Amino acid sequence: MHIKESMKMADVIQMNYMLIPVIHRFGIELGFGDKTVTEVCIENEVDLNFFLQLVNAYHDQDYFPKEELQTIPVHEIVAYLKMTHASYLNNTVTEIEQKIKSLELEGSEDKKYIALIRNFFEGYKSELTEHIMREEDVVFPYVLAVDEIIKTEKISEENKEIFEQFSIEEYEEDHDDVEEKLLDLRTIMIKYVTPPSNSTLYHSIIQDLFRLEEDLNYHSRIEDKVLIPKIILMEKSIQNLF
Repeated sequence: MHIKESMKMADVIQMNYMLIPVIHRFGIELGFGDKTVTEVCIENEVDLNFFLQLVNAYHDQDYFPKEELQTIPVHEIVAYLKMTHASYLNNTVTEIEQKIKSLELEGSEDKKYIALIRNFFEGYKSELTEHIMREEDVVFPYVLAVDEIIKTEKISEENKEIFEQFSIEEYEEDHDDVEEKLLDLRTIMIKYVTPPSNSTLYHSIIQDLFRLEEDLNYHSRIEDKVLIPKIILMEKSIQNLF
């Protein structure tokens, strides 16, 4: 069942609680009473079409409206991806890190294995942070510069410099698959480590890793299937302005 604009936002959450962080990234907080999706989006100045496409894509893995998403303005896509980055670093990754530290403090017999998990996750966090910072500092400014050039049909000196120093195809070629390390860590935890006495906390960490990987996969799909193809076409149009 697809999420529709006439549905109550509370019913959307009841239907799939995993959408709570997705909705939060739009700046929408819980406590919307009986307001519909449309009413909540208007109240929070959120593009209704973009919101519906994203929450439906998260809700149904077989739903990926590439053509519809291609109509969404570039700055809207970038703003959402930035909010997702902040959510990963400030919330999800930090929470997993804290759970691993709590597990380590419990004095488990498998201390060396828990330390291995902590070190592995710290390495992953470092790689993810580096990946995100490259997007924030290089890719997104470039994407927004390309968008501005297309909109104004003019190339400022600043945008010209940005445009000449980078291309989205270059980013596409070295676009890291940051999900692979999560799979490795999960495999270690499931196959090779006997759960410590606090198995509930241990299982919670594994579940968090599954959710993070799923979220990252969708994040990558937005970049690879929507943003990158969109910018490649825009780059070709800009060549005619030189």
